[in-house]
Amino acid sequence: MNISEIVKNSSEYSQRYEYYHSLGYSEKAAEILSVLTYGNRELQDLIKDLGEDRIIERLYGWLTEQTGENPEVVVRSYMQEKRRQEWEEQKKNQPKPGIGEAIASAIGGVFASKNAGSPGRMSRRRSLSVTDEVRGAVLCEDADVEEGGAICEEDMENLFGAAPEAVMAASAGGMAMKMAEPMMAPGMPALGLSEETATDSYEKIEEKDAKSPLTAPTSTFRMTTNTASMGVVLNQIREGRHVDISQVRIEELLNYFTYDYEAPKDAVFRIDTELVKSSEDKGLLYIHVGAKEEQKEKQNIILLLDVSGSMGSQNVVTQETIATVVSKLKKGDTFSLVTYSDRDETVYSGFEIKGEGDKEDLMGRILAIVITGCTYGSAGIETAYKIGAENYKEGGNNQVILITDGDLNFGVTKKDGLEKLIEEKKKSNLFLSVIGTGLYNYKDDKLEVLSKHGNGTYCVVNRLSDVEESVNRCYISLTNIIAKDVKAQVEFNPAHVKSYRLLGYENRALSHEDFKNDKVISEPYGSGGQGVALYEIVRGNAAEVEELKYQKPQLSGSEELCTVKVRYKEPLGEESIEISKAVGQECNGGENAKLARFLYCIGEKLRQSDKLSAEDDAFYNELAQSGKYKELPGNNGEVLKLLVDYIG
Repeated sequence: MNISEIVKNSSEYSQRYEYYHSLGYSEKAAEILSVLTYGNRELQDLIKDLGEDRIIERLYGWLTEQTGENPEVVVRSYMQEKRRQEWEEQKKNQPKPGIGEAIASAIGGVFASKNAGSPGRMSRRRSLSVTDEVRGAVLCEDADVEEGGAICEEDMENLFGAAPEAVMAASAGGMAMKMAEPMMAPGMPALGLSEETATDSYEKIEEKDAKSPLTAPTSTFRMTTNTASMGVVLNQIREGRHVDISQVRIEELLNYFTYDYEAPKDAVFRIDTELVKSSEDKGLLYIHVGAKEEQKEKQNIILLLDVSGSMGSQNVVTQETIATVVSKLKKGDTFSLVTYSDRDETVYSGFEIKGEGDKEDLMGRILAIVITGCTYGSAGIETAYKIGAENYKEGGNNQVILITDGDLNFGVTKKDGLEKLIEEKKKSNLFLSVIGTGLYNYKDDKLEVLSKHGNGTYCVVNRLSDVEESVNRCYISLTNIIAKDVKAQVEFNPAHVKSYRLLGYENRALSHEDFKNDKVISEPYGSGGQGVALYEIVRGNAAEVEELKYQKPQLSGSEELCTVKVRYKEPLGEESIEISKAVGQECNGGENAKLARFLYCIGEKLRQSDKLSAEDDAFYNELAQSGKYKELPGNNGEVLKLLVDYIG
C-alpha cells in the first residue's frame, strides 16, 4: 500500500494532510493521521498487536505491507479475520451453551465468549430497548438498567457475550429489541435521523423591546467573547437544516468575525466605539471591547475527551481538534488526557513535553482510543480537575479543555447540578473551556453553563475550517485567560437618547446593581479576545416623550451621548477593576460598524424576527444584492456568502 499516493489521490485525505503538516507534524505522521481516525476497536487491537510505543511509525510500516486503497477498511478486515480465527478456536473448547450463544445461534451468528470483542463491532453508544425476557436476564446480573428498560451497548455485550449486532438480529427469533440510535461507522454522519427526531437543546431566546433612559438609564450585561452560536448556525446551514431563533445569539455572531483593530498594549482592555446614522432620528452604536495579547510561558493542559457513542460521527473533526491542541505544546509543558463514557479513564497524567517527537507519540496513542458506551461526564470532570491540580503550574496556564456534544446522561446531568459542580471545581484556579461538536443530539444549553461557570470560553467545530478558525487561529484566546467576570454597563443621556435597544445578549442581561456586585459572576476573556455589542438608538430628548406624574427629570446638560463602563477581575483575583469611555454625539461610524450592522441584519433574518427596521433591511439588501459585503473588514467573505445565500 502506497500511503502517499492514497493521500494524494483523495481530496479529503489531502486536505487533512495539508492541515496536519501545517501544524508541524512530520510527513509520515500527517499521512497516518489523515487516513486513520481514532474510535474503533479494530484499530485499538491492531495497535496492541504492533506495540504501543512509536505507534505512528509502526502503523506506517504495517500499512505499507498491506494491499488495498482504504487504510481503515484494511485494518478492519485484517482484525476481523484474525479475531474470527481466534473465536473459532475458542468455540472448540466451549462448555455448554449460555445465554449469549443461544441468542447468536438464533441467527446462525458467531458466539463470542463473555468479555471478548466481536467481529465488525462498531463501537458506539446505543441505548437498547429490551423486552421483559431480556430485561430479566439483565437484572439477574445486577446491571444498570435505564428508565424504560434500556441498557447500553457495552452492558449488552458484557452480559450476553455477543455483539449487539447479533443480539439485534436475534429479534427475528422472538427477542424483540430495537435501537434508539442507528449504527454508525466512525466518521460517518448519523443515519436515519432528521430534524423531527433530533434532540438538540438550546436556551430559549426572547427578544427585548426598546427602553427609555428615563426609566431605565443603564443597560447591563455579561460581556462575552464566545462564538459558539455561529458554529451552530454554520453547521445547520451546511447540513441543510432549519436555523431556529434559539440557535442565533447575535452577540456570538458579532464576535465570530474579524474586525480592523489593534489589541491594547499598555492596558488589559480598550473600549472602542463608533456611531452610525441609519435614518434622520435613528442610529447604531457599535462597542468593541478588546483585550491585550498575553501568552504564559508554562502550560498545564488537561484535555477531557467525550468518547461516548454519540461522538462517533464526529471523530474526524475531533481528531483534528486534538492534534491542533497538541501541536501548541512546547518543551516543558505538561499534557494530560482523560476520556469518559460509561466511566472515565486517564490516558495521560502530567506528560511532560521534552521534544517535538513527543507530540507524535501522543497522537499515536490517541489513535488507540475507542468510542463506546454512555456519557458519564461529571466523573470525567472530577478526574480532569484532580489531575490538573496535581500538575498545577504557578504563574502558568492551567486549562481544562472539554471536547463533547454535551449529551451528559449519567452522573450529574441537569444544568443546575452542572453549575454547582463546576462552581466548586473552579476554586482550584483551573479554567474550563469548551469545544462543542455534534448534530441531532447537541446540548448547547449544558455547554454554555459549563463554560460560563468554569471561567472559560466556548466555541463549536464541525468541519476542518471550523477547527482552523476557532481552535488554531484562536488558540491563545481559548486557553490563556487574562480576565474573568467581565461585565459591561452603558449609561445613556436622556437629553439626547429617546430610547435604546441592546441587540442580542438576551440571556446575558444583568440588573443595574449586578454591575458593581463582585459576587455576581460573568464571563472570561482570553488573550487577544474581542467582544462586540450593538445598540439601536432613537435620538432626541427622552423627557419630551415621558409622561411622569410625580417627578420631572433633571438633566445634567452634558453633551455626551452615553458612557460605556467595563468591570473585570484578574484571573485569580476577587475584586473588580473598572474602566470607562464617554461617547459623543458625532456620527463617526466606519467599516467596523458597517460589518457589525450587516451581521446584526443577518442575525435578525436568521431569527425571522420582526425587530429589523426598514432602514436596516434596506441597508442589508443593498450590500447583499450588490456583493459589497465582500469588501467589509477581515477575511470574512466566504462565510458571509454562505449566510447570505441561505437567507436568499
